[in-house]
Amino acid sequence: GLGLAVAAWIQWRNSVLDAKDVVAPTDASFVAVDNRSQIYRNDHFLSADEVTYLLQFIDHLGGWGSSDGMDQVELPVEGYVAGARRDPIVARLEERIANHTGIPVHPHEDILSIFRVSSHGDSPRGGFFPPFGLHHDSHERPHRAWTLMVYLQLPDSGGRRIFPLAGRPPKDGEPAERHRQFMAALQDLFGGAERNFSRRAFFDVHAEHPFMDLIEESCRGEYGVSFLPMEPGAAILYPSHSRSLRTWTAGCNVIKGTQIVLQKFKEYPLERRGQDEPIPPYQPFVEQ
Repeated sequence: GLGLAVAAWIQWRNSVLDAKDVVAPTDASFVAVDNRSQIYRNDHFLSADEVTYLLQFIDHLGGWGSSDGMDQVELPVEGYVAGARRDPIVARLEERIANHTGIPVHPHEDILSIFRVSSHGDSPRGGFFPPFGLHHDSHERPHRAWTLMVYLQLPDSGGRRIFPLAGRPPKDGEPAERHRQFMAALQDLFGGAERNFSRRAFFDVHAEHPFMDLIEESCRGEYGVSFLPMEPGAAILYPSHSRSLRTWTAGCNVIKGTQIVLQKFKEYPLERRGQDEPIPPYQPFVEQ
């Protein structure tokens, strides 16, 4: 009865990490995955304490909103932004990201976002496939500079992050020609101001795509560059500005289990943007 409920609450409260007790990682440096494309990884960007704290932070907000039948769902903005602005560990991470990218925290960038991806189940394109297609992170946001993705929870299978155009391309024969055509097709979709900076490629899950073999090879880790974290707290950092033409990316299916990812789109401050670049609405970490 009441006694058991109180005991359970006390046990839960004693297990909750207080922000002042959250230990930072001993080494938050990155190593190159692909120097030419400037893609970097860090297997311990967050400490175990920080991972636990952030998962508790999600629970404290009441968990996830409705996914409306989708396999990917982001934490609801209402409640999350207000809570994150006041949270000292979120502030610590924002500063850590600023130090790594060389771009200070400023009002004209979105706060850290957190999303969850669940198993795609029996969809027409299960297995090694990116269900949301390929995109460049500067899609409709040409002022983006870097993207950081940190993995808080890992699935049992799947969930690889891919960059099919990165890495060392094939040099000869049919593989080289296939890669050249794939790159050309994606660059045709890399729109400028006249196309509202549209930079994404959708794949019909019911139809064969001319580059499906490359896409599926990427999701197996056999083509281009990819990242599959081995433990929570690992991170991938890559350029997302308009000059980084090789960092088209996608998240592959979560085949079994659930993946929780913290993501930061690091954006240039206003004085470093072009006059033709839009200023979208923001949910900033710092007030203007």
